[in-house]
Amino acid sequence: MPAASTIHPQARRFADWNIWRCPHCKGMLEPAATEPALACAACGLSMPIEDDVLVLKRDVEANNHVAQSFYDSPLWPRFRFWERFNWICNGGERRARNKVLRYLPQSPRLDLLDVAIGDGVYLDWLPRDWRIAGVDISRTQLDACRPRASNRSVWLSQCEAERLPFEDAQFDAVLSIGAFNYFNDPEGSLREMVRVARPGAPVIVSDEIPNLTDRLFARKLGRPDLERYIVSRIMNLGDEFTDMVERYRDLDVLALARRVMPDCEMKSIWMGVGYVLVGQAPAR
Repeated sequence: MPAASTIHPQARRFADWNIWRCPHCKGMLEPAATEPALACAACGLSMPIEDDVLVLKRDVEANNHVAQSFYDSPLWPRFRFWERFNWICNGGERRARNKVLRYLPQSPRLDLLDVAIGDGVYLDWLPRDWRIAGVDISRTQLDACRPRASNRSVWLSQCEAERLPFEDAQFDAVLSIGAFNYFNDPEGSLREMVRVARPGAPVIVSDEIPNLTDRLFARKLGRPDLERYIVSRIMNLGDEFTDMVERYRDLDVLALARRVMPDCEMKSIWMGVGYVLVGQAPAR
């Protein structure tokens, strides 16, 4: 490790929480000399820190690329009307999100991992003495999260849920809201969340029900063309995201989750259009 006097302040801040591991070889990540970056002590790969965001995976593929492109495009701000409409129908955003957040422990000085942290809208609702690591594939979302993360013990990184850059058994709780259905590998992502959670730590995953479009009147009328137009154009998900939604409409979330956390429970939330999985990381 370079001398402390030569370590860039952003690199020092990430090195202060010694949880970071190379997503490629699992080697320890150490601060690079003079540069805002962490470097793998095993394979030597350097990973830049850009505006307090550790960039571990910038270019992604398949479903993750579709989601990244959506959130980094003008479609996302236009879709937010429908997200806000859903919150209003469920008594407001804070009340709706608390349907998930209430499963988090209320312990002081808790170490939390938030997978797909997005813009971090609920950070201010969490205790200020918690340490929070937040990951996401969308740089636009992470940039929106940064102001909420400032002056708090929050570390942000750009990476995929399938290859989390953390040592085993580091977190007192793991949370993921609003992305799970469409990860490249939902089961693999859940295994990663369990891997980095301490034994017995709660793992809480929430998203919309995969077959949400069954609720549309066009589906009931047997008009797939109209249904696609509504989802892609009126709801502003775009063609690629709409195709992905259709491919995963039959995803059996509970069966998938129980292959990883056999005793987990699945609860219906948001007037039946969402779910929350609540499980625990098993003992090693």
